[in-house]
Amino acid sequence: MAGVKDIDQIKISDITKYAKINRSTFYNHYQDKPGMVTHFENQILNDIRQLMKNNLADTMQYQDPSSGNPQTYPVVDKIIQYINQEFDLIRVLLGPNGDNRLEEKIKDLLTEIIDADLYRLKGTTKMTNQLPDNFAHEIIVSGLMSIIKVWLSEGNPESPSEISAIIMKTRYLSPYELLGIDEATSSKDKRDQ
Repeated sequence: MAGVKDIDQIKISDITKYAKINRSTFYNHYQDKPGMVTHFENQILNDIRQLMKNNLADTMQYQDPSSGNPQTYPVVDKIIQYINQEFDLIRVLLGPNGDNRLEEKIKDLLTEIIDADLYRLKGTTKMTNQLPDNFAHEIIVSGLMSIIKVWLSEGNPESPSEISAIIMKTRYLSPYELLGIDEATSSKDKRDQ
């Protein structure tokens, strides 16, 4: 995203020139530039909330990682399709030159929805006994956000279905499997025999 200005550096004149509108049209819709950014961020957050609210029924069902191809949750597909439809806007807002508060708001929303789904499934929001909940939440939510941010930063080289599959695989692979250590160890063991 070389050459893209920080949101703070973009002027109203840049926006009106890019959108091919005059200043009065801009001010008919938004009080100021921060108001415009807030409008689009709230729209994104509300859209994601609705997608998650309406598509959670089939989530959090354990799948055997040995199958190598876990079934994608419908909510993951819907959110990735939404990001794909709003790719340029979300890319600007979540990118390195964007508004870093949006990522935190999305992470808070994801945590809230994960907790609601955990409560629906287990009757509690308690996660694993092996880590404090705040660390477990951060690992899950940051992992999701990182995949999306890599996709956004690369300019959409993978299709939405490929990104959904990547997200699902990362939910079930251990860090050692992600590093290919198990594969390397078993290949080395076979060579040593």
